[in-house]
Amino acid sequence: MSAKTHFKIAGIPVHVQPVFFVIAGLFGLRYIDYGVDVVLIWIATSFVSILVHELGHGLSLKVFGEPSSIVLHGFGGVTISQRRARLTKARSVIVSLAGSLTALAVLWLPMRALWDSELVRDEALRFVRAGGDGFTWLWVVDFLAFQNLWWSIANLLPIRPLDGGNVTAELWGLPIARRISIGTALAAALWAFGNGQSYAAFFALFLAFNNWQELRAEREGAAGVDVFHVDSPEPGSARARRPRTGHLQAVPPPSPLLGASSDAGDPARMEQAAWDSLRAGDGATAARLVQALGPRAGAYLQASAALATGRPDAFELFEAAYVDQPGGPPNLVASEVLARSGAATVVARRLLARPDGRGREGAGALQTHLHYVKRYAEAAQVGEAVYEARPASAAQTAFEVACSWAQAGDVDRAVEWLDHAADAGFRAASVVDGDPDLAAVRADPRWPLLRARLA
Repeated sequence: MSAKTHFKIAGIPVHVQPVFFVIAGLFGLRYIDYGVDVVLIWIATSFVSILVHELGHGLSLKVFGEPSSIVLHGFGGVTISQRRARLTKARSVIVSLAGSLTALAVLWLPMRALWDSELVRDEALRFVRAGGDGFTWLWVVDFLAFQNLWWSIANLLPIRPLDGGNVTAELWGLPIARRISIGTALAAALWAFGNGQSYAAFFALFLAFNNWQELRAEREGAAGVDVFHVDSPEPGSARARRPRTGHLQAVPPPSPLLGASSDAGDPARMEQAAWDSLRAGDGATAARLVQALGPRAGAYLQASAALATGRPDAFELFEAAYVDQPGGPPNLVASEVLARSGAATVVARRLLARPDGRGREGAGALQTHLHYVKRYAEAAQVGEAVYEARPASAAQTAFEVACSWAQAGDVDRAVEWLDHAADAGFRAASVVDGDPDLAAVRADPRWPLLRARLA
């Protein structure tokens, strides 16, 4: 390939191979169930994250008076130096570490701080209330936080041509660095296979094989061989003698808003991985993650994992969760698990039967969340139980039951519950005229008489 400059940043030439976007898109396909826009966000944040990482290397080289150029290729990026200036060993190590440190400081720390902010909590609540539909910028925050933390950590492993491997080569020389790279890469591959990260495992094996090729060539007398050649986009440059620094995007997260199953040291991401497993119907994996989290697992997550694996105390756990946190779980997965298990009404009736009355708010929240998750029949059944318990807002509850039955396709029951709403004093003709949930009811011959009662 004859590389050419596509653009410059701070005077540093950058070349982007088209295959970069292809590979990033393939990694992003695991989010296709969330929508094409989420895959595109993954591609865009991958581009930004890797470019910032490489700029960390390039700018540090510039500080030391050495020109460089950047190539974004199929598996990440590389910053190439022609080594026109002689860097000391200490400066070479600084250059190698600068990429990950820049990514952590410029992108991960701000995203991590933003994730804990009120702004994100408000957006997450808005997104949940919208039923998880539409665009949310939380994906951008989540992806940037994940990529710039875990890719930075991975790049510090002592495996050539990653940053850590380049540090090893600077400190102990290429022959030793190649041997350390092979051993570390094989260990990383075993760990990745054991944790279900097949992409990372195969990529680690690929790096081990390439280092082995170099080692074999060295033994055969070709000591200067380097299988990690990349063309520089710097005008008029020859092929770089060797990449100064590299960044690889071989490890995509299993899911965001939300998390990554490989992040065993990060309770928040372990919890999200458990939610993702429950969403996919994998209760066994969720239960293992909950067990690993111990008391750090949220009450709703514990209850959901227990129900998904058939534990007899699941109903008690859900009841306790809704009593302690009556606003409901942090996402809609718990409601989906309840509906899928046919246990939503059972949990609602347990809450409503509490003599202290502390389960009423939780039962109402469950009804709403079931409707958001489009489990309309279950939402209607829970709403009927709430109505039987004589809630303070009986008219509103009856109206919501009618909406759920209409969406479930049972127009007769929807009409019946609109009658109950009218009996309880519901009067909002403008609402019923425009509510999309009631479209099927408005097409029914009984609608004119019913609307007159609601006016």
